[in-house]
Amino acid sequence: MSTAALPPRRSARSAARRAAAAAGDDDSTEPAGAPAAESLASVEQPRKRQRKASAAASALLASNAAAEAAPEEQAGAAAAKRGGGRGKGKAAAGGPSREYEQELWDQGYRLVAGVDEAGRGPLAGPVVAAACIVPPHVEIAGVDDSKKLTAEAREAIYEQLTTHPDVKWAAKTIDAGEIDTINILQAALKAMEGAAAGLPEAPDFLLVDGNRLPKGFDPERARPVVKGDSKVLCIAAASVIAKVTRDRLMEAYHQTWPQYNFAGHKGYCVPEHVEAIRRHGPCPVHRRTFAPIKTWFPLEPAAEQQGGGKGGSSTSGKGDAKKGRRGGKRGKAAAADE
Repeated sequence: MSTAALPPRRSARSAARRAAAAAGDDDSTEPAGAPAAESLASVEQPRKRQRKASAAASALLASNAAAEAAPEEQAGAAAAKRGGGRGKGKAAAGGPSREYEQELWDQGYRLVAGVDEAGRGPLAGPVVAAACIVPPHVEIAGVDDSKKLTAEAREAIYEQLTTHPDVKWAAKTIDAGEIDTINILQAALKAMEGAAAGLPEAPDFLLVDGNRLPKGFDPERARPVVKGDSKVLCIAAASVIAKVTRDRLMEAYHQTWPQYNFAGHKGYCVPEHVEAIRRHGPCPVHRRTFAPIKTWFPLEPAAEQQGGGKGGSSTSGKGDAKKGRRGGKRGKAAAADE
């Protein structure tokens, strides 16, 4: 064969390639640039391995969580066993228990009282403390930190606690005037002392909410418990009694001074209450040493007595009434200015 015949062969092969390419474009079975099947398989395999690894990790985490929970469950079972089946274990999941009381009962302290207060933060009204003894055999469902309960639940639990013949309780109120005189911390501690002293039977031991004891409590027979109203059932019971007692007082004050809506916010520092104070000035149950009242309506120094010592200072009630009237005039003036 001569070399002159070679070019036609190369032309035929080129034409065949072009025809095959055209046929592939017409079929459109795979888009241009699509990866081969082998390439797709190589991509899918790592994804499957990732899913399997993720499932294995989840299973391992679940196993670890179960292992960590096991000691807590065993501890809870042990605590329930120590309670002797008399309701001294957990009152509810995450709620106050009787473990602190049980420890003291086991040491021979028969009457263990919980003590708590309500109303340290408001701008108006008293601070109220309560003390409560709930015997081992008494079980009242739903007792918890009063702040975690609805008003309806607090009222229902209050009625059960205060009407049960075996539950012993007392409450003590310190009014706004005395709070301004001795400060809110000392007023709260004084209220706690008064509540404990008011119990119909002297307690053998006191469990007190907070991080300090009132000076009048014997540290050998009393113990502070931080967040005690969430941990100790008798303290939680006291918190409910104190809260309901104070709320009812604020609702009664609402009847006398409806312009402040004490029934709604119970004297706390909410915008509605602050605006009412700004407009109307403070009333006799407002705490004059609390901001913003002390800034807007500062107390005037007591006038020096005249006449060589004749006469005397007015009673605290009259003094408070005068302060309330002065505050009311200032409040009306401030409202008129705006």
